[in-house]
Amino acid sequence: MNIIKDFEAIRDIPYRIPTWLDEVDNCCNGKHKILKDIFTKNWFKVRYRICSFLWSTIDIPKEISNISHNDYSTHLYLEVYINNWVIIDATWDIGIKNLFHINNWDGKTDTQIAVRPLEIFSPEKSAEIMENENNEEILNDLSINWKFYEAFNNWLVENREFK
Repeated sequence: MNIIKDFEAIRDIPYRIPTWLDEVDNCCNGKHKILKDIFTKNWFKVRYRICSFLWSTIDIPKEISNISHNDYSTHLYLEVYINNWVIIDATWDIGIKNLFHINNWDGKTDTQIAVRPLEIFSPEKSAEIMENENNEEILNDLSINWKFYEAFNNWLVENREFK
């Protein structure tokens, strides 16, 4: 197993927020669930971490940010134990390096968190949130934010560069 290659493989899945319940989740949640499974199966101690952030702190075009949506949101990333707890965030894919900072990971030290955190929840609170995740909350979020998510996804597609 090469944890750096595994990180890069998950990171480089094109980021996309699901806009309906049964869509594949290639945003921070889906990517970090897959990465956690990979690391756990290879005997690493891994835990979820969640932070809150404001969409208004992300540099996106006005025509997208002006679409009605909740500004407050949450973001999922991981911590893996490698002599101490190390932050791993595989959110933004290499194809959008022209839009966002893309994390590279050396397998030993922290990466940057992909968003500007308002609050970083404790490991216990993060685990509780993940355990209580349910379809009703997801559907409520989509009912409010799907037009914004779809516009954001389309902007990423339009600006994604392939190697």
